[in-house]
Amino acid sequence: MPIKISQSEATTPPDTLLSVYGYYRALLSIALLVMCLSGAAKNILGNQLPELFLVSSAAYAFFCLLSLIPLKFSETSPSTQLMFFMLLTDMVALTLMMHASGGLGSGLGYLMLPAVAAGSILVAGQLALLLAAIASICVMTETLSTIMLLGKNQESIFPAGILGILLFATALIFQILTQRIRHAQHLAAERATENEQLQKLNESIVKRMRTGILVVDSRDDIRLINSAAIQLLGGQKPGAPLGTGQPIRLMLPLFQQLERWRSYPWIRTPTFKANPSSSELQANFAPLSHGQERQTLIFLEDTRTLIQQAQQLKLSSLGRLTGSIAHEIRNPLGAISHAAQLLSEQPKDPTSEKLLDIILRHCLRVNQIVENVLQLSRQKMPAFQKLWLQQWLGKFRSEYLDTQASECTIEIISMNKDTQIFFDPGHLAQVLTNLIDNAIRFSEQQSGDRWVKLLISRDPTSELPYLDIYDKGPGVSPKDQDFIFEPFFTTNHDGSGLGLYLARELCDANYASLNYFGDNPENSYFRVGFSHPEKLLPRPA
Repeated sequence: MPIKISQSEATTPPDTLLSVYGYYRALLSIALLVMCLSGAAKNILGNQLPELFLVSSAAYAFFCLLSLIPLKFSETSPSTQLMFFMLLTDMVALTLMMHASGGLGSGLGYLMLPAVAAGSILVAGQLALLLAAIASICVMTETLSTIMLLGKNQESIFPAGILGILLFATALIFQILTQRIRHAQHLAAERATENEQLQKLNESIVKRMRTGILVVDSRDDIRLINSAAIQLLGGQKPGAPLGTGQPIRLMLPLFQQLERWRSYPWIRTPTFKANPSSSELQANFAPLSHGQERQTLIFLEDTRTLIQQAQQLKLSSLGRLTGSIAHEIRNPLGAISHAAQLLSEQPKDPTSEKLLDIILRHCLRVNQIVENVLQLSRQKMPAFQKLWLQQWLGKFRSEYLDTQASECTIEIISMNKDTQIFFDPGHLAQVLTNLIDNAIRFSEQQSGDRWVKLLISRDPTSELPYLDIYDKGPGVSPKDQDFIFEPFFTTNHDGSGLGLYLARELCDANYASLNYFGDNPENSYFRVGFSHPEKLLPRPA
């Protein structure tokens, strides 16, 4: 398919080529003038009309030097009119000097060939052929005038015709070559534009990917990092910002994973946390070769997505399991409970009354365990909503206090305005009900005050919202902190051990995190870390 070149592309020559030709004609004119003044080649140059040759060479040198000024100092490309005037000046000056030197025999006529060739390159289209025609007319006119005025032999007409043919052939050949060069340049420009667009597209895709991507060189400096990686690693820190050129040692947990992979590349690296309040990340590594330098490509994935997928499979399997065994457990459990109630109606001694109380209490506990497992297995996909957290907590507090037989206090403190989260409101109510129930129970046991505080804030590095739940209880002992979210782990003899496990499962399903922090009772709290909503809703009135 032929490529069409616009008029601006066809008439605008490379400035370098035009400058080269400008210096060439200036040197040529000065050389001719110096040779005339010094008498060198006086039998050839100006041997017929020396005065005409001197005036022509001097004027030619003046105009050539004058034309260098716009080429040297002008910031814009010279116009087509200026280039055509320069070439026309060359032809007229060469014709006059050739006539003063006796015609074609001086050899000056062949100096028009470079002028015509330059014209075919610098001036496109019909103007190039016009220059060749003008050069041919100048040669034929000079030849005829030499024959008539100087009485030369008519045999010089044939060489003049041959030179005219050479001038047209030169114009056509250089015109074809120039068009091909311009076509190649146009194709190269199109390919460069396409490559630039593809590069920008790739950069945009990498920046918008949810998977974090880093490229680390052999000196452990970051060569490439996208916004998802910065977000997953905790955001830009004021003291040590993550970015291109920064050492990966600034993010010590990730650097430790990298060192582990370099030592044992065949072993899958474990999950890690960029900071104590972040979610767990999975890092995958791949070697890259960039010339002589070896680089490492790092993929960072938020395990919450994988956890949610695994949870759905787990809940599906658990639902089928609990559905099949719930009947087998509840039937004998109901029979045991009914028999215990019948026995409680019979005359009994203090010992049997205590045993019956144990039976009934543990029947209720087993039934609660079955209820919790069934509740976990019946969980559906979260119905995500964007919630204004402070307003939602205010409604939740009113509904929660209505269900309490005894008076309790729930303080809500917000450190930021207009905090919005991405969560299923039903799941969030289940999570907070479980956490607040525990907080009120332990506060009452420790201090006699049924009190809990909810603190809304944002992480200073990742800018993600979170909710902290404080109480006046004794806190979780250090030896139990690693086990409190495991199923059936409890420090309460009447508890099922599934409350916190169920709460964390619901948080994982909503791309959130649930963690416990605290090294002393005065500074112990549970934190629900929320994901950032992709789009914000209008602020409610």
